[in-house]
Amino acid sequence: MRQLPLIAGADERHPLDALFINAPLRNYTLRPRTNDYTLPVLGMAYIATYAQQRGYNVGVLDAEAHGLGIEETARFVNEAAPRWAAMNLLAPTYEMSARIADRLDPGVALMAGGHHAKAMPDRVLADPRMRHLRALVLGEGELRVAALLEDEQNRRTLPGVLWRDPLLDTRAAGIAERRHSAALLAPDIDRLPYVNRAFLPQDPYLAPPTASGLRLACERPWLGGITGRGQWEANIVGSRGCPYNCTFCGAAVSANPDVTIRVRSPENIIGELDELHEAYGVTAFRFVDDLFLGVGRVIDEQMEAFTRHKIGDRYVWDATGRINVLNRLTDHDLDRLVTNGLREVASASNPAATAS
Repeated sequence: MRQLPLIAGADERHPLDALFINAPLRNYTLRPRTNDYTLPVLGMAYIATYAQQRGYNVGVLDAEAHGLGIEETARFVNEAAPRWAAMNLLAPTYEMSARIADRLDPGVALMAGGHHAKAMPDRVLADPRMRHLRALVLGEGELRVAALLEDEQNRRTLPGVLWRDPLLDTRAAGIAERRHSAALLAPDIDRLPYVNRAFLPQDPYLAPPTASGLRLACERPWLGGITGRGQWEANIVGSRGCPYNCTFCGAAVSANPDVTIRVRSPENIIGELDELHEAYGVTAFRFVDDLFLGVGRVIDEQMEAFTRHKIGDRYVWDATGRINVLNRLTDHDLDRLVTNGLREVASASNPAATAS
């Protein structure tokens, strides 16, 4: 693991415009964590990177990665005294997030987003522990968070931003012109900057060698597969949105009517792979978006580019996929995936489907 400050990515010489907080899964003050690695908060890092590119001084406090407790996390935020504290609300960590928010200094404005915010916005707005909440950002937040950092009053002209009116005690919402809404809610992901890994305390990371080689994805999801032979690994997102409609999933297409499904261009993805290799020596990658291998047309387009750039000669990678989609591929298609570096597939329809 790279040694980074507890608050990652911020310029300590200047006041913080925003501190992005990833709440712990449990209160580690009461029961310390036993594992050493957690998946990085790539979505949060994307937002922080975009805000930093726009000139704001921001940092990430990953309380889960550092094994912090509730009181400890709140104390670090209050001592940092950012203009804004920003939280990603997820079902497994909502209670931890709310208890941290309850302990924040009243002078720190709070914004929040995440799947739980989108699924249950009124419950979040009504939670008395979220009394400092000034903006609930539903969906992808890069552009709208930067606009809020510029001026809180911008929330009135931003789609998908909610808050509770302090006088009427009712939900208030921003409204934007329809022609601007799509770009704000679903930005062009090829135009977003590559994630600044300084915001991620555990990514890239040096995977420990494994004696057994190939592992099924259901054994230890995303950990220690064939990529885990003492190589530097990094997580990456190749697409946003999902065309499927699984009832249990927050990314289901019916739950996200405002989200356009977008896949990064092959050249954009390869550019990030090469940048991570040059900067950190990364040779193993994990695509952690919903379904990087979920559509045959997209698989073909990506693999054509991977072949041109000889990705399989330089890197290995894992990805999520659909077993029904992979089942429709020919043996030639599957061989091409492996030749281009694929070593493991975590399937949405089957506990594990491993390329070999």
